[in-house]
Amino acid sequence: MKAHKSSALQPQMFQFVDMDDLVPRKHILRQLNEALDFSIIHDWVAPLYTERTGRPAADPERIVRLILLSYLFNHSERELYQLLPMHAGYLWFCGLDFESVLRPDPSRPSLPDRTTLVKTRKLWRKHGIFEKLMKHVVDQCIAAGLVQSDVHASVDGTQVRANASIHSMKEIALAPVESIEDYLVRMARQDEQIDGVAHDSDDDSQPPAPPARKEQRLEDKATHEDFHGKTFSNQTHRSVTDPDARLYKKSNGQEAHLRYLVHHVTDVQSGVILSTQASIASGTAERETSLQQLAAIRFAHPQIRIRTLSADKAYGTTDYLQALFEQGIVPLVSLRNLTLEDVPTWKRQTNDPERQRKRLAKIQEIQIRNRAKQIQLTASYRHVQKLRTRCEHVFAESKVAHGLGRARSRGLDCMQEQTLLTATVQNLKRLCRFKKKRPQTGALACQKPKSVMTEAVSSLLISAVVKFVSSFFMSVRRLKLT
Repeated sequence: MKAHKSSALQPQMFQFVDMDDLVPRKHILRQLNEALDFSIIHDWVAPLYTERTGRPAADPERIVRLILLSYLFNHSERELYQLLPMHAGYLWFCGLDFESVLRPDPSRPSLPDRTTLVKTRKLWRKHGIFEKLMKHVVDQCIAAGLVQSDVHASVDGTQVRANASIHSMKEIALAPVESIEDYLVRMARQDEQIDGVAHDSDDDSQPPAPPARKEQRLEDKATHEDFHGKTFSNQTHRSVTDPDARLYKKSNGQEAHLRYLVHHVTDVQSGVILSTQASIASGTAERETSLQQLAAIRFAHPQIRIRTLSADKAYGTTDYLQALFEQGIVPLVSLRNLTLEDVPTWKRQTNDPERQRKRLAKIQEIQIRNRAKQIQLTASYRHVQKLRTRCEHVFAESKVAHGLGRARSRGLDCMQEQTLLTATVQNLKRLCRFKKKRPQTGALACQKPKSVMTEAVSSLLISAVVKFVSSFFMSVRRLKLT
């Protein structure tokens, strides 16, 4: 039967909607709400606010839920606040409803202003609240059993495009070198000019008005410098909009852009990010930062111990291998050459202590490299080495699904905030998935005692019947043989 043409939709005047019924039972937001207790944020931010002065602060638990929403679904703050009034799941996760957004009431929970969210993030970033949140999530993964006590870790770094244009690169102006006499003469001339201007105060001429911001911006766009035939380097040029960003590329065929480096120490078995750090892009930043992360994990999470560390060829230096051996970590580093080196010997002894020190250092370096090569040649950790690519999968997930491919803000501290929150969201996703799929043990196994008893009795009966039938056929076979 043909459908009738519908008229204009006339909504009901009074609607009674339960926000809990609008969110599906298996939705990620419902799992996230059950996996972590967000009320612990109140204890962390309590020293940052006063109890008597100032206006009441926004609910910190609602603030952290809004921040996690923006990183979980890769929304900017402006886009998130546009979607909130029409997304029931987002409102339910933040403890709000449609009435609280459309018609806010001071006596009921309401949505904080977007400027409040920006200022709160800046305050929390300054006092290390996001580092505490990251550590708390990793501790929850360890307590749930997702991360075992003996960890096979992997370390790697990736490059992130900075939020700055190549046209913002300006040549670094070095301060001129002058003697003390010239400096004193110049300062005396400046004092004389200031005194002359101070006495001449009857001039009514007004300074020229500065150009409008729009006109100045159009003028800047029209006067871009032609970069053809010019050479840029981090020693001679610096970005005006983001001074912490550096020109960086990993391969010869790649184009250099303003970038940061992000480093992860990941558990290869569970995919949980144990530590993350953003740094200024340089050739040695990956090795230096990873050693700092390994030392920090020992103090932040003493209940786990890193047994092995998988890495690519960039980490195969002798100093890095020696540092891992000193910490009791087995290095599973992909070395460029697996041929064992011969330990050098000298026909003549030396009485020079400096030359003797260099000889011993050379022998020690060769022994360290041979020890790492022997670990690579044996098949003891081959199954762990195959899991090293999971660290690359974590980076791909963060860039494709959570916006880590480009910096949201400018500055190394803002890049560190984005790195921490992205890693926190990824760990929460793995924690939710693990809690949903893990078997029922302990107290959960005692919730259905009748089914457990029936299964045990049925298994005993089946085994008894199988034994009786097998013994019967064996006796029949013996009778036939006799």
